[in-house]
Amino acid sequence: MALNNLADVTRMAATLPDALQRAQIAGVTKSALLVTTAIRGEIRAATGDNRLSGVGARGARVGAKYDVKGSTNVTAIVSAKGPLQLIERDTAPHLIIPRGRRVGKRGRRLKGGMVLHMANGGFAASAVHPGTRGKHPFERGYLKSRDKTGRVFDLEIQRAIRAVLK
Repeated sequence: MALNNLADVTRMAATLPDALQRAQIAGVTKSALLVTTAIRGEIRAATGDNRLSGVGARGARVGAKYDVKGSTNVTAIVSAKGPLQLIERDTAPHLIIPRGRRVGKRGRRLKGGMVLHMANGGFAASAVHPGTRGKHPFERGYLKSRDKTGRVFDLEIQRAIRAVLK
C-alpha cells in the first residue's frame, strides 16, 4: 500500500483505534460463540435432547450461553444453563437421609421420621448412593475449542487493520 500524502496517514491513525475496538469486541464474541457451540455439541451428545430425565416433571433443560462484557477490556463469560452440574462432575458415594417429618393418615408422626420409597417397592429410613461418574460435557467442549479461539480473534484484528489500510 502506497501512502499518497500525509492526509492518508492522518486518516488511518485517526480511524485505526475505533476499528480495533470494534474488532476486539467482534473477536471476543466470535471466540465465545465458538466455545459455546462446542460445549453445546458435547451437552447434546451427553443428554440426547438437552434435557435431564428424572429432573422435574418434563426433564430439566441444560445448555450453555455466553455474555460479552466491557468495551475497552472485552471479556466473554461462558456459563452453563440449567442443572448441568448433575452430569458435569463426579459425585462421591453418600448417605441419603430424607428431610422433614412425615405425618401419617391420622396426624401422628411416623416412627423414625420420614422414610424413603425404594425402587424395589420397599421402604427405608436412609439409602446409600454409590456415586456417579460425570460425563464432563462442559469441560470437553472447552478443551476441544480452546486452541482455535486465539486464531479467530487474530483474524478479526487482521481484518480490521486491512480495512483501515485500504
